[in-house]
Amino acid sequence: MVPAIELECVEGPPLARRRWRVANPFRIGRATGNELELVDPSISRRHAAVEVVEGGWMLRDCGSQLGTLVNELRVDSGAASAIRAGDVIGVGPWRFRVQASEASAGLPDDTFATRISVVRGPGNLAEQRLELLLRYAGEVTAATDETMLAEILAEHALLGSGFTRARVLWQDADAVVVRCERPSPREDHAAPLPNATLLASAATGDVASLEAEPGEERSGAARIAQPHALCAPLMLDGRAVAFLYVDADRPAARRQADAPSFCHALARLAALALAGLRRRASERERIALAADLERARDVQHRLLPAPAGRISRLDYALRLHPGRVVAGDIVDVVELAGGRVAVVLGDVSGAGLGAGLVMASVQSFLRAALAHDADPARVVAQLNVHLCAQASGGRFVTLWLGVFNETGATCRYVDAGHGYAVRFGTRSVAVIATRGAIPLGIDATAAFEAEALVLEPGEILLLHSDGLVEQRAPDGQEWGRGALVAAGIGTSSPRQLVDAVWSALERHAAGSVIDDDASVLALARA
Repeated sequence: MVPAIELECVEGPPLARRRWRVANPFRIGRATGNELELVDPSISRRHAAVEVVEGGWMLRDCGSQLGTLVNELRVDSGAASAIRAGDVIGVGPWRFRVQASEASAGLPDDTFATRISVVRGPGNLAEQRLELLLRYAGEVTAATDETMLAEILAEHALLGSGFTRARVLWQDADAVVVRCERPSPREDHAAPLPNATLLASAATGDVASLEAEPGEERSGAARIAQPHALCAPLMLDGRAVAFLYVDADRPAARRQADAPSFCHALARLAALALAGLRRRASERERIALAADLERARDVQHRLLPAPAGRISRLDYALRLHPGRVVAGDIVDVVELAGGRVAVVLGDVSGAGLGAGLVMASVQSFLRAALAHDADPARVVAQLNVHLCAQASGGRFVTLWLGVFNETGATCRYVDAGHGYAVRFGTRSVAVIATRGAIPLGIDATAAFEAEALVLEPGEILLLHSDGLVEQRAPDGQEWGRGALVAAGIGTSSPRQLVDAVWSALERHAAGSVIDDDASVLALARA
């Protein structure tokens, strides 16, 4: 069994207590979260740790800047040294003797307070002012997140201002929340709330100061209500996004005369570091979003049928161009049992990843439903109920779903709010008029009725999305259905028709970006 030990302070600046029972692990350093917090310029944020290794107690240096000693011998950075009763540990200006304890080792005693914070005297602070600022600049620049940045700011404010408490307050919507407080707050002693008037004054961009009246200093109640305080804002884009708030409950003879300018310097450096953190976070989010969209686009392309081909007795060709990375348009041609073919073209309202996800969901649902039921009216009704039951953020879906028989000559279809179907014959072109129905995802009780279509030999059925005819030229003019019809006249196959329509669309766009999802699907009897 590992013997229980305690640490006894035998040398160094005064601490709130002299002995600490050691749990496994027992961390020592300047940062919040250490079991023994020592706020001093010579102490690193994660300085050292006492822990059990292979049945014995070891002191490990955690890469401290000025080192850790055991019996006045330095422990190499990152290395560990065995310790036992009677040894003396050196951490900055303090020396702690290892003492045997009767308590059980490795088990923290919640009733035994170990977390202590201290502030060094003013003489050393004055001498270390430049070194403190330089060290702070290095640490705050290296902060990896906003919480770490707040801790470093509070620690150095406490070290260099001479005030007895430092808090970093974050502006969160209309509220101001404490992001970090040094020394760490005690459960039995709540710090006074930050002065609202002082915060409002600092929000304009300047350091604000509050001094209690001499008469108030003699009153405990008044002293708590009106502490001596400084507030320095962290400004980003002309707006205070956070505050460094230092205060003391009584007049501080040790307070530094240049505390306002010192805190202002700390806040400005912190604001620069915060801007860098948020810029890097934004870039990481952008890269992650781009990667997610690229993966979504890849999945979407895998769901699409080949650009052209023959399924059963139908020849087809299609083209889908997302207005953004991921399209909300739905295009599919699926062979069903008995040589029948299901044809789908639809449009999810909205754009971006959300519309793309709904598109994939709709396509998957239709494929699964059509495998068991080839009635387009029933399948569309089931899909409508499914979409209405989903929390789709107000999105709806327009859809043309048709099922061709095994010869490819006749089709039963449902047009749910879509309305973009054109017949290209050998001698004429006609827009297909339908009874239609409302889009899907709006009313779960909506009724849908299948209509009939006969595809004559030599005829080509063209389905398209609204993004195709609504594409604008650089001068703002929409392409329109008339231009689409003109582009398709004289073509003799689905592939020729799709190529002709798309080439005409690109000429109309004249090199400008196609700003909406644009889809076209052409079908003919083989």
